[in-house]
Amino acid sequence: MKHVKTAKILTCDDLAQVLNFISKMIHAERNRALFLITVLGGLSVKETAALLVGDVLDEFGQVRDVIHLRPEQTKNKREHNVTVCKGLKAELQRYVATFNEINPTAPFFYTQKNFLRGFTQNTLTQHFFWMYKKSGIDASSESGRNTYIHTQNSKNS
Repeated sequence: MKHVKTAKILTCDDLAQVLNFISKMIHAERNRALFLITVLGGLSVKETAALLVGDVLDEFGQVRDVIHLRPEQTKNKREHNVTVCKGLKAELQRYVATFNEINPTAPFFYTQKNFLRGFTQNTLTQHFFWMYKKSGIDASSESGRNTYIHTQNSKNS
């Protein structure tokens, strides 16, 4: 039987270390929002890369209480809703404040090279790899999501 390695679950110290590193990066607000949407919202890299502004923001430019993910945005092709906790909502709203304009059909997370082009699943996976590596954490792009799942399971047991 093939052993499948699961992504590392981040400790509180890991979270602090990554957030400290991110605070010193260019595009710190975007990178903080990217990181926290996986840790506090449980989104996978594919789901995060597929987000559009209109998925996250309402018509008034405010972060929604619930993000609806369409089947084409998810790994298993099943739509589902993501409840946005108060802390994540504040972080995402802080990131939105960096936007020059709000276009509902634009990617929610822009790339460094182009504000109109979003990450692909592959480029976002690489982005997370380097953020973790440069912050001194041995983790993968799915570590944020696994941390979220672990935290939720701990609360429910």
